[in-house]
Amino acid sequence: MKEQEITLSRIYTDVHRTLKGAIQNKMKFKLLNESALEGISKNLLLDLNARVLQDPTAISTTYIYTISRSFKAIFFYRLANYLYCLDSEDLFFKSCAYRLSEYATARTMIEIHPQAKIGHSFVIDHGVNTLIGATCEIGNNCTFLNNIVLGSKKITYNENKKRHPTIGDNVHISSGAKIFGAICIGNNVIIGPDCVITENIPNDKIVKLKKTQMVISSVKK
Repeated sequence: MKEQEITLSRIYTDVHRTLKGAIQNKMKFKLLNESALEGISKNLLLDLNARVLQDPTAISTTYIYTISRSFKAIFFYRLANYLYCLDSEDLFFKSCAYRLSEYATARTMIEIHPQAKIGHSFVIDHGVNTLIGATCEIGNNCTFLNNIVLGSKKITYNENKKRHPTIGDNVHISSGAKIFGAICIGNNVIIGPDCVITENIPNDKIVKLKKTQMVISSVKK
């Protein structure tokens, strides 16, 4: 018997239920915009379909939606981002966003700040130890692997302004890549494993380490 695919209606139900549990305040919950929740659900379906399309091990949308830890990180991010942006004057929603984000980080080992802006069809595969900072902006159709950092150049005493990378559309970032500062990565860029980037990258480029060293020696008997 073929497994039933995940529908927009199923995602909307889960979005509604999760936000209700995160807010736990009937009056505040009534302030949520139904059309916005529909928009979140549509984005999540695009994320889900993009993941299934890319991943040869994805049995079905149901498998990724219900089991994948990295997809759950995206699910919780989209909800936390909505709450974070709801009302700049009302700290209640920001508090809910941070709690939801911290819960997602603890559960998935992937940290996406709720302030970050991420386009549609976003894929994180594996994803453990991946960090996306507060002022990051990520375009459409981007794919990240594990152990990626999109961070600021300074460790402490950062100014309250743009300090994290902007990533264009159709960007693929491999495991271990680190991108620091308010720099721009163009469209259609592929970043190879373990690259450390602190300067702008134009459109349509491949970035990779030129040389790595591996030593093979005989086992002493």
